[in-house]
Amino acid sequence: MGKQMKKKWAGSMLAATIAAGGILPYNVLADEAKATPQASVQTVKTTKIDREEALRIAQEFMPVPAGYTNNQVEMEDNKYIGRTLWRLTWSMQQPGDDYGGQLSISVDAKDGTILNANHWTRESERNNLLPGKLDTTSLVNQANALINKHYAKYASQMKLSEDSLESFKRGSMPYMDSLYFMRLQNGIPVTDQGLRISYDKKGKIRSVDFSWDDVQFESISNLKNKDEILHQVERELEMELAYLSNVSQPGGKIELAYAPKLKTSSDLYNVVPGLLIDAKTGKQISAIDGKELNASTDVNRPLSTAKTTPPSSVNIDEAQAIAKIKEFGILKDSMSVEQKGYREESHPVKRKVWEIYAVESEGERKQVRASLDAQTGELVNYSQYGMPYNEKMENPDKIKVNISRQQAEKTAEAFIRKALPGRLDKLYAVEATPNYYNGDTDKILNYNVSFVRKENGIRVVGEGATVNVDADTGEITDYNMMWSVQALPALTNVIKPEEAKKKAMTLMEAELRYNLIPPYGSVGTGKVRKAKPVYVLAVKANGQPYDYGTSYLDARTGEWKTHGNLPVNNSGQSISDIAGHPLQKELQNMVDANLLEVKDGKLNPDQKLTRGEAVKIFYTAARQPYEYYGPGQESFFTDVDENSEIKQAAEWAVQNRLLPRSVKQLRPNDPATREFLAELIVRGLGYDKLAAKEGIFETKLQDEAAINKKGNAALVTRLQVMTPNDKNEFEPARQVTKAETAVAVYRYLQIKESFME
Repeated sequence: MGKQMKKKWAGSMLAATIAAGGILPYNVLADEAKATPQASVQTVKTTKIDREEALRIAQEFMPVPAGYTNNQVEMEDNKYIGRTLWRLTWSMQQPGDDYGGQLSISVDAKDGTILNANHWTRESERNNLLPGKLDTTSLVNQANALINKHYAKYASQMKLSEDSLESFKRGSMPYMDSLYFMRLQNGIPVTDQGLRISYDKKGKIRSVDFSWDDVQFESISNLKNKDEILHQVERELEMELAYLSNVSQPGGKIELAYAPKLKTSSDLYNVVPGLLIDAKTGKQISAIDGKELNASTDVNRPLSTAKTTPPSSVNIDEAQAIAKIKEFGILKDSMSVEQKGYREESHPVKRKVWEIYAVESEGERKQVRASLDAQTGELVNYSQYGMPYNEKMENPDKIKVNISRQQAEKTAEAFIRKALPGRLDKLYAVEATPNYYNGDTDKILNYNVSFVRKENGIRVVGEGATVNVDADTGEITDYNMMWSVQALPALTNVIKPEEAKKKAMTLMEAELRYNLIPPYGSVGTGKVRKAKPVYVLAVKANGQPYDYGTSYLDARTGEWKTHGNLPVNNSGQSISDIAGHPLQKELQNMVDANLLEVKDGKLNPDQKLTRGEAVKIFYTAARQPYEYYGPGQESFFTDVDENSEIKQAAEWAVQNRLLPRSVKQLRPNDPATREFLAELIVRGLGYDKLAAKEGIFETKLQDEAAINKKGNAALVTRLQVMTPNDKNEFEPARQVTKAETAVAVYRYLQIKESFME
């Protein structure tokens, strides 16, 4: 797992662990409720809102559909959010199935506030193929009515986010389906505080999430104005060249970008300026503890000034791998190896790996997982967990800090020197970052120490190695190495840093907000979370922020570019070459629904497509998740190159039955004919076997004799997904254009959706 993804998962898992650790022994109560949901249950903790009142409040907020049965009533003391709450769940059981639907609602046991609600059904699990046409004015009015009824004491401090409203209207992404009402304090939005209401495409509420913590707000006296902040940032912002690797896309190449100068390990993946500025001092600060950030003094120091050479292929066996892992000191003689194995992987890089899982059965009962490169003998990743960590998460009083930041950095560096001796001249240390328990800056769980990979003195974004050092024992608890093998681009014809900074500043916007310090978790007994007035600075285009992980400033052209395979987002973009086109209306609908890609304001509607290009239009219209059909799998087709732009689309088409598994060649560069297009549509609808039966779908097309798969042609014309020409000819061998393919795909999605309903 890549470091960026691993970091996101680690944060989510930490939150889940903390939340789970806060559950009181009310699970017995929950079990009784599941067995006899209507029975009266005596709670073991006195709260203002008892069981029956919680059920009444929940059902008034979101009525329970017919056929649903109450199968969970659980009280939870959630230390992570600092609330005692009721968790209530109703489910609909279907014969021969698990759940046909589930309704979950959480109610604050102190004041009856609805904290969250979620209604899931089998129907909602199906992909929304086309964005819904919703009356946003009506939905906003309904949302305000809901707030006035169920959140009356907070209503005067809420304001609808214009950004969320615009995203909702555009339907720019499959997940942009919510209205967000921001919490205001002194007229200033409070980050991540407020009410989010999400809808399905028919306008029914799908989920509600409410976040409103007890906070001590700093005064807003002596704040710098927005212009002062922007001028100060422009003076102090430093941009540097960076290599931006793209291992998530087949054939992805390293790009040369300009990125903000690295300051902390939390910025390892930043290639677009995103700054948090203290609104009073004008200084950049950390979002975790609010402390001022300075450029790291170690980031320019390689671990070795002498040239080191990565190990050549040594092809170690299992016994050698285990011995090597023992050399690193992470597999001790007292541990028993429970699992060991070998695998070959192609993502994030091609390599052969030995993997072991070992357990310390005595004492602290630690568990260890480690992976070793079978060709180089280098440690790929390592993690240690067990009783000590679990005990700390359950009882934070057991968290002890015996190791300083400087000691952690020395320990991590010594470990890297042992694990990656052949790469020391390319690794640069970044100042350690403490990881706090539940946001409590007095309780440090461990330190994250990063070692950045540099080539030619230029940072390779997201690559190198990271080490976690336990703040109590000083042990290495986690390690990960990422090192791609893509060719580096030449350092020629690059713009100057000052020009790159100007390019960034032209799109930089500053928003005044209150930020919670720390931004998540409770701050412990007797403490109050504070909120600091800050300016959030981000690069935006057309009012929409760039995703720092996927967009970058090209170091040669100075243009902002998209990095990776992202969902299309063309809403509001004008098209210069479809005016007067016979299919103009349909094409515009496709663009507005973000189902068709526009480049440089042009669609090229009359471009004749190859088979590969036609498949890609289906894939683009499906709006598949980023990386979902990535390079982690071998190519299904023998004639689709690993580096081809249409590889992901082709793999997706096989997975979704648009292309048959019986044929191993796609012939991606051959012309896409109307008969090929009809086959994709019929297979996508699931009627290919039926259409193949003679006489099921009859056609009266004039050129029927020239059609190989007559059932397909008959079905797509009867459904009016594709239409014959003026002579009532299907023209099976004619090469299709982008316009007619796009329109056929749009109609196909409409038909498929109506079949689902």
